Amino acid sequence: MELILVRHAKSLHNDYVEQDIERHLCDRGYHDAAVSSGWCSSKKIVPDLMLSSPAIRAFSTALIFANRLGYASDAIRLEAAIYEASVRNLVYVLDGIPEGTKTCMLFGHNPGFTELLNYLCGPVCSQLPTAAVARITLRRSPGGKIEPARSELLDLFSGHKPF
Repeated sequence: MELILVRHAKSLHNDYVEQDIERHLCDRGYHDAAVSSGWCSSKKIVPDLMLSSPAIRAFSTALIFANRLGYASDAIRLEAAIYEASVRNLVYVLDGIPEGTKTCMLFGHNPGFTELLNYLCGPVCSQLPTAAVARITLRRSPGGKIEPARSELLDLFSGHKPF
């Protein structure tokens, strides 16, 4: 299965909302999400499944990608376990992806997404910037378990910050 990790785009600061989960994208965030989703479109990425953290900034990023990639916005699944998730919780989410899914996009947050990327593929980067996209061939052990450093990083894209 191809796994696409997308860190949410740049958001407003906490000053504007009562709770972190309510933070919206800022103008740069909308721009960067458009650039990153355009990169995915140029790579002909067609997701079977989109899973997003319920945080407004992550879901807004997912909506921009869905629109660009021709994915129905009402088919994006909100997955509470992605919000503020550890690697262990994110692996649990991956284990729940339906069999037969060819390409799954996950929209979420740091530090969990950077840690997951490094867990799956070995040391890759110290921090995924906002709106970064990591394309991974997700490989499991013969028993079907997701294990460290078994997957292959295919691409890593950030429209505004080098790795």
